[in-house]
Amino acid sequence: MQVDFAIVGGGISGAAAAYFLSQAGKVVLIEQEPHFGFHSSGRTAGQFTVGISADQMRAMAAASREFFQAPPEGFSELPLIEQRGSLTLGRHSQKGVLDKLHERIGQAGGTAEWVDRAQAMALFPALLADKFDLGVHETDAQDIDVNTLLQAYLKGAKRNGAVLAVNTQVQDIERHEGAWRIRTRDEDYTARVLINASGGWADTVARMAGVPPIGITPYKRTAFTFPLLPGSEGARWPHVCNADYQWYVKPEHGCFMGSPADAQPVTPGEVYPDELDVAQGIYNIEQETTLRVPRPISTWAGVRSYVRDRNPVCGAGAGHPGFIWYAALGGCGVLTSPAMGQAVAALAQGLPLPDALQARGLTPAALAPDRDTLKSA
Repeated sequence: MQVDFAIVGGGISGAAAAYFLSQAGKVVLIEQEPHFGFHSSGRTAGQFTVGISADQMRAMAAASREFFQAPPEGFSELPLIEQRGSLTLGRHSQKGVLDKLHERIGQAGGTAEWVDRAQAMALFPALLADKFDLGVHETDAQDIDVNTLLQAYLKGAKRNGAVLAVNTQVQDIERHEGAWRIRTRDEDYTARVLINASGGWADTVARMAGVPPIGITPYKRTAFTFPLLPGSEGARWPHVCNADYQWYVKPEHGCFMGSPADAQPVTPGEVYPDELDVAQGIYNIEQETTLRVPRPISTWAGVRSYVRDRNPVCGAGAGHPGFIWYAALGGCGVLTSPAMGQAVAALAQGLPLPDALQARGLTPAALAPDRDTLKSA
């Protein structure tokens, strides 16, 4: 099959790329798993925040806010976001960490308020008062309806004529006469541009195509759910974590979600929660709140992938035209997907980044796979 753009990887990133690129040409979205969003995208906390330390990632988040608030007409029948808020707490000795968070949120156009102990406990009454002194409340942090977002990207791409292929593992990639040939078990696709949106497998896909890897490292993150307080108390509380980032709790519909906020390097593939990691998360939460987790409702693990400088990678490297990286989203793939999808669509067509992204200081050079900050010392 001849297409303009072949996208390898059907997580939220690949789906966003398919949505935006299908407005410009024929697209195929190739996913090896039984359904789209199988790995990281289906196991995310789904939080919109601009309190991100990596500068380009934070700019991508800020540039995505408008899309979430006012998506294109007909994109989704349901709202994409819901008000939540995010509260980060610490001791007086940790004020430097909180100062930086407060500054980052403000610089990215978010709203950050300082809170004292009493104000924090009014927002999240299950906190233990003697465990912290002050905090930063990102008042316009939001919950993202991840499934609604993913399905809207896919439906929009399909309306535009995109081919959506699941259970389709890439077996071989070769460059021939200025085009890419992607061979799978059931179909061969020929595309002038290949978008590598394969998450933790991004280096593997690059090697298949004869492109040097960029040093993708997948990290495992453990999570679990447990009941809300009697009477569903806690359902509207903010997301909360400590300044050391040793735990977080996020109220969801019908339950709390908790995590030890771990980050363990793993090889790309299916990951599973370790009982000790779940126990550590529960212990950490119970040390600083009155919440109790006698037995989790569910447990799982997801993967987030980074490169050396913790910023996203988007674009082609020198000497490898038509091979577009869209990788290293570091757990921010969902919340940055509107801006990242627009960025990859522009770069895949050889166009400048959209004005809204340039206004945030985003440049192709800062996103490039061969930028200086990714090179070995």
